[in-house]
Amino acid sequence: MTKDTVTMLKRVTLYDGIIILLSFFISLLFFQEFTVVIIVGVAIAYINFLLNSVITEYAMKASKGAIWIPVGAVARIAIAGAFVFILYNDNVKNIIVYIIGYSLHYASMVLGAVSQKNKT
Repeated sequence: MTKDTVTMLKRVTLYDGIIILLSFFISLLFFQEFTVVIIVGVAIAYINFLLNSVITEYAMKASKGAIWIPVGAVARIAIAGAFVFILYNDNVKNIIVYIIGYSLHYASMVLGAVSQKNKT
């Protein structure tokens, strides 16, 4: 992987860790039944981000690697969807909390990009 990609992954990992800790403590205080669901949402979003980075990096370097981008996208959607199916348990609130957790990952991506921009 390129140096810039690794730097960005490290920053996003740091911010995701902070978001997971904050989400954990806030959900323990106010929404105990959803603590695991929100953490799983952030974790799955982070795993999908890592997979996307690795697949894209590989596709850029390999000849005929462009096929991996749509295959990777379908696989990442399947992973996220599988966890929605697992967490559903006849409770729509679980899905909403999962989506909130998944969306919190985007805050770490924005923070990572802003902090990268400020350092250059």
